[in-house]
Amino acid sequence: MRPTNVNCLRFFKDRLLPEMRKSPQGRRNRLTTKNGNKDFYKGTGSANMGWHTKHGKYIIDYHKVRTYVVPEGLYTTKLAPYVSLLLPEIHNEFKGYKFGAYDGKLYIDKYKEYLIYGADESPQSRRNENWVERG
Repeated sequence: MRPTNVNCLRFFKDRLLPEMRKSPQGRRNRLTTKNGNKDFYKGTGSANMGWHTKHGKYIIDYHKVRTYVVPEGLYTTKLAPYVSLLLPEIHNEFKGYKFGAYDGKLYIDKYKEYLIYGADESPQSRRNENWVERG
């Protein structure tokens, strides 16, 4: 025997709600990585900034790189940063290294210093008299 429409309805908080939803969109759950198959990758919503080459490298397209513009009058607002603006800027010097902080010879030299002096600083890299401890 087929149930009538009255039997398919139930009372819920002073109004009638159908037992089954009418549209297929109402039955769909949100799509997460746990609901998809084993190859499903949802992504983070961020756009790519380049492409992969066949040799395994990544080429950056600088037209796609995000740039953030600082609004005018930022220093005159009452908003305070997490770090004080009165702190001196840190300028690292990499004398004798062609590529600065990206030079591989710098990392080899730092590793040699670590093997000789341990966690302590070497005499060449000790802090000068103008250095102030922060924190």
